[in-house]
Amino acid sequence: MKEAKAAAVAAKADAKAQMKTANANKKAARTSAKANIEASETRADARKDAASDKRDADYAVAKEKCDAFAGDAKTNCLNEAKARFGKL
Repeated sequence: MKEAKAAAVAAKADAKAQMKTANANKKAARTSAKANIEASETRADARKDAASDKRDADYAVAKEKCDAFAGDAKTNCLNEAKARFGKL
């Protein structure tokens, strides 16, 4: 279930990034070089946001999988998940 939710979050993040990119490209086509710079920044921000959303969703899945363990194994699993997904 968590994996399906993570996949849904990833798909929504990709769609949101694509929509922002398309809107930025439309705006850039109508305006000057300044708009092209702004569009580039918007695209970069959208990709960054999408990557962050995906990383958060994947971390939630990994954390859920760690719940199957107990004691040191669970601690090690959580530490590995935190390191893998930049949650230190």
